[in-house]
Amino acid sequence: MMPFGKLTRMVLANTARSKRHFILSAFGIVIGIGAFTLFLALTQRAGEVLEKVFPVEEVKVIAPQVSVLGKDTSKRLDDTTVETIRARAEVKSAVPRLALAFPAAGRGSFEGSDLKFEVGGFADGVDPSFVQDDDRIKEMFKDWDAIKDPVHNVACTPPPADPEHDVIQAPRMAPKDPSKRVPGVYYNDCPDGDRYYCDDAERICKHRVPVVLSATVVELYNNQFAKTHGMPIADTNLVNTLIQSRGLSAMRFSIGLGFTTVSGSGNMGKAKPRRVEAVVVGVSRRAMPIGVTMPIGYLQRWNEEFVDKAAASSYSSIIVTLKDRNQIAPFSQWLVDQQGLRLEDSLGERFATVIFVIRLLFLIISVAILVIAVINIGHNFFIQVSERRREIGIMRAVGATETDVQLIVLGEAALIGVVGGLLGIGLAMGIGAIWNWYAASNIPRFPFKPTSWFEWKTWIWASALGFSTLFCVLGGYLPARRASRMEPAQALAQN
Repeated sequence: MMPFGKLTRMVLANTARSKRHFILSAFGIVIGIGAFTLFLALTQRAGEVLEKVFPVEEVKVIAPQVSVLGKDTSKRLDDTTVETIRARAEVKSAVPRLALAFPAAGRGSFEGSDLKFEVGGFADGVDPSFVQDDDRIKEMFKDWDAIKDPVHNVACTPPPADPEHDVIQAPRMAPKDPSKRVPGVYYNDCPDGDRYYCDDAERICKHRVPVVLSATVVELYNNQFAKTHGMPIADTNLVNTLIQSRGLSAMRFSIGLGFTTVSGSGNMGKAKPRRVEAVVVGVSRRAMPIGVTMPIGYLQRWNEEFVDKAAASSYSSIIVTLKDRNQIAPFSQWLVDQQGLRLEDSLGERFATVIFVIRLLFLIISVAILVIAVINIGHNFFIQVSERRREIGIMRAVGATETDVQLIVLGEAALIGVVGGLLGIGLAMGIGAIWNWYAASNIPRFPFKPTSWFEWKTWIWASALGFSTLFCVLGGYLPARRASRMEPAQALAQN
């Protein structure tokens, strides 16, 4: 068998003197691998964006709405239901979510602009252990009213009783220099004013209620509010940067429990309306998609105070993480048959299916191009073998084996595959870079618009190069087999 070094030099020499053959053979591979790489990178990015919007690895269990003679008789989701679900073998974890069951209004400021928004119907609570996106959230997202905190024992003076203003609007932070206080303005005198405020009802300092937002809320603010009100565009990094550079006071707001921003609605709830202060501690994919998420202990106490005990113990949904996504179907059937519950229709699952179908379609198109390229390579190599009959005959006459001849032809095919694959990857990345530049300059901002539309994973490059080489070798196999079986006398014979 020919030494590897000599075999390599012969492959390179044969390729160099057959440039036209090389270019014709590689053209289809470049186009096919370029499409293959571009489509995979595009759908990979789409999948990552999808997971930011919909955590597709989780399902939401809800109780079907049932009404008899106008009375809601739907099954309650309580602690017993949660424990029953957790006991299932296919369930990894089950976390209840509790919705705010009465009206509440929010008011705060962002970069100097006043914001008013509805909180009732747009707030829920989860166990703090469920929201652990980063160290700051892990440190701050707790039920502080259930934790023994010495600052909670500090007496303070609450803001003036003005239900149309102070109950909703948070007081100003007290300046370090007393001479800079503005007369008639209420200031927060609690220690560490970034974290604590003076509670109206108990007249003591309390830790602000920690709140996390979803990336969806940030995007809605950017697209529906910031532009029309001339406010700065935000993103998850900006929110985190503001908190780190200016402290928690940069993201604080006030919640009027029992109030609503809906005109003419008035005060609602069985308890006397009161003010609590909250603070955004970060952006989490575990947060309520449209609204705010708090530690569940706060909502349990508020629901009991303003509604009743049943509202404090009846969960709105249960977030279930399964050990295997393939177990969703049997788990869903068990919920319907044994528990009278169901899974909420998941847009995430639908979008994931659409992306899978699109990826499959793109891959089929890419493979079709590669198959055509393989046929072209085979055709070109058959012509090459026919043109090089005398050369092959001489090689066989001076001692080259069938294996040597076959390896030379396959080596040339593999070289076409490697070079064509690299050119295809380069073509795909070039098209991707041009599209990213065009999209950044000409496509208006929309929710979750990516900075790059393509995710160039290492496995995509490796797969593209591997497929390119493999398809070219397959295309050259039959011509190589034919060349290797030529008898020297037959190959040297004149036509």
